[in-house]
Amino acid sequence: MSSRAVIDSTEFAYAGETLHGEVPVAMLTRLADYLFDNGGELKYEVAGGRDGRQRPRLGLTVKGSLNLQCQRCLGSLTYPVDVQTKLLVLTEPAAGETAELDDLDGIPADAHTDVWSLVEDETLLAIPLSPRHQEGQCTQPVDTAVERAASPFAALAQLGHERNKN
Repeated sequence: MSSRAVIDSTEFAYAGETLHGEVPVAMLTRLADYLFDNGGELKYEVAGGRDGRQRPRLGLTVKGSLNLQCQRCLGSLTYPVDVQTKLLVLTEPAAGETAELDDLDGIPADAHTDVWSLVEDETLLAIPLSPRHQEGQCTQPVDTAVERAASPFAALAQLGHERNKN
């Protein structure tokens, strides 16, 4: 099993370091509610650098796939993960300087930045809120009769049908 990667975000960025690794999906516990199963792993790369204004930034790339749970059929849905983002390391601005984020997302400067948490954060932002197979692509049959019977309005519909017969 891989060990968690921890970096000093500011020093890592200023030094222009690069870190590659893999995260077992099972270790990303905040993803659990979206997953059909927790198999597999996500590959990541973190690259430090500076932006045009010499501010520290981290480039993060995450690739792999997740087995999400389809919200239509509750079956497995393979979802490709391909995240590429730039994160501004938010340090204290110098006197008289204002912090402008432009189009960058930011993270607080931290001497103990957990890379796996960054991977998990960006993956959570990348996956759909309600993942579903394309129409007609569900692997598990969806029984619409059962769905209708389970509806709280099914009893009202039945009463309406009975009243119209009388």
